[in-house]
Amino acid sequence: MLTQFELTGTYDEVPLGAEESFVRSVDPSSIDQFAQAVQSFHPLHMDAEWAKANSKFDNRVAHGLMTSALVSRPIVNFIQRFKLNTLLISTTSKYVRAVVAGDTITTRLCLVEKIESRQRLRFEVTSTNQRGEVVLVGEAVEQVL
Repeated sequence: MLTQFELTGTYDEVPLGAEESFVRSVDPSSIDQFAQAVQSFHPLHMDAEWAKANSKFDNRVAHGLMTSALVSRPIVNFIQRFKLNTLLISTTSKYVRAVVAGDTITTRLCLVEKIESRQRLRFEVTSTNQRGEVVLVGEAVEQVL
């Protein structure tokens, strides 16, 4: 489904400190879909029994990049809220804790810098699980077009 965006906002209207978040459950089906999309089928990701027998985890572990990809939705929500036309320039991620099947991940971003010379927005990103444990920290940079 295609969504129309009203892109009438401006770089100057976006306040430092503005935040956005998104909550997503990571179930076996979502891990399967991600594995298919990236063609990565390590048994740690695909087989709960294998994960239990061969790692410290009691269930399948989501791909790290799947956890990183969860920043996409709050960025889109932020951009829609401020009616901006942007392009993602970069992301960085540090995985702090594994995400396992059954976890619910809250991904939060906060606008921490506006790079005036290039009209870029730099966000800090933090993802936590349902127990409030940090699973990822990083940043994302958007170019306002």
